[in-house]
Amino acid sequence: MILIIEDNADIRQELAAFLGANGHPAVCLEHYPDSQEEMADAVRGLCTAFLPELILLDISLGACDGLKLCMDIRSRSSVPIIFVTGRTDEKDELAGILTGGDDFICKPYSLPVLLARINRILFRQKNAASETVRAGGVSLNILDGQVSWQGLTLNLSKNEMKILYCLFLNKGTVVTKDSLIEYLWENKYYVDENILNVNLSRLRNRLKELGLKDLIVTVPQKGLTVNDAEQEDFI
Repeated sequence: MILIIEDNADIRQELAAFLGANGHPAVCLEHYPDSQEEMADAVRGLCTAFLPELILLDISLGACDGLKLCMDIRSRSSVPIIFVTGRTDEKDELAGILTGGDDFICKPYSLPVLLARINRILFRQKNAASETVRAGGVSLNILDGQVSWQGLTLNLSKNEMKILYCLFLNKGTVVTKDSLIEYLWENKYYVDENILNVNLSRLRNRLKELGLKDLIVTVPQKGLTVNDAEQEDFI
C-alpha cells in the first residue's frame, strides 16, 4: 500500500489510478486542514490504519509544510518517503533529504520514471541482501552490475545497467525514450535522443553475446519494453 499526500485532487487521483494499475494499491489523504497539527494527526491515522510501504509526499500542502510533515513521520517510522513536488530549487531537494526523505522528484515528471523509483526503493526494502531483479529467465544483479542467463554472465556499464534496470522494473509496460533519457541523465532537454540510441545499440550488441538478441523490444512509435517470456523464447 502506498500513501499519497498531494493536495491537488487531479494529480492524486491520477497517481492512485496509475499505481493501482501497476500493482501498487494506493490510499490518498483527501482532507487538507489549515493546521499543521491537524494534518499530522490525519497522516498518523492513515499510517496506523493502512501501514503503507511507501509515502509520496508533496512539499507545498496549502497552509501546511510537507517538510515538517516528513519530520513528524520520520520521528515515528522508517517508512520510505519520496517527495513529489513542483519545487525545483536545489535547496528544497537538500531540505527534503535532510528531513528524512528517501528520494525527490520534480513536477512535471514521467509516471514510468516515478514507478521505477518507487520499485527501486521497495525492492531494496524487501531484497536488500541480493538486489536482484528478473524478467523471464534473465537475472539482473544491481550490486555486481551483471546480467545473467543460462549460467553465462555479462558485466555491464553504468548506463547499460540503468537501462535494463528501468525496463526490468517496468516489465509488462512500455517505457518511452523520453522517460529513459530522464531516468539516465535526469534532464531530457539537454540530451539528444541519439545518445540514448547509441547506448541502446551497444547494449543490444552485448546482450547478443548471451544469446539475448530479443531481450529489449522496440514498440514502434511508443518506446521500449523488456521481453518477459521464458528464457528459451530468447534463442
